[in-house]
Amino acid sequence: MDMEEVLKSFESDCSEPWLVWIATNDANNQPHLAPVCFVRVLDDKIIIANNFIARTVKNIMESPRVAVAISKRLETGFDGYMVKGRAEIHHEGKYFDAIKNFVEEKSGGRRSPKSAVVVTPEEVYSLKPDEGRKRVF
Repeated sequence: MDMEEVLKSFESDCSEPWLVWIATNDANNQPHLAPVCFVRVLDDKIIIANNFIARTVKNIMESPRVAVAISKRLETGFDGYMVKGRAEIHHEGKYFDAIKNFVEEKSGGRRSPKSAVVVTPEEVYSLKPDEGRKRVF
């Protein structure tokens, strides 16, 4: 599986039986974990809608290092990935427009994100239960 395929596995429109999770740290280095479900991939970046993740956004403004993970139960067992990288908050521009249009379309206009969390991957790990090397990119 190449990087584009791995990142595409994070895409979600909130209708799936699984969630994507984003982990951040606050200014006191206290961890925070939040489930998210409106997620797109554009330009090899993970774009997450900020609908209800105010603490996550605040943490990113203080410390941009994040981890984003997904794990799915497949017929063959569990599979998933964790991406570590840097996040930025966008209130306008192509990433914000892309996630805004996606959320509004998928929610029938009931939701509109406040911003876009744009994650640039630096490391990618397999979360598939297995021994050995887990870093894949």
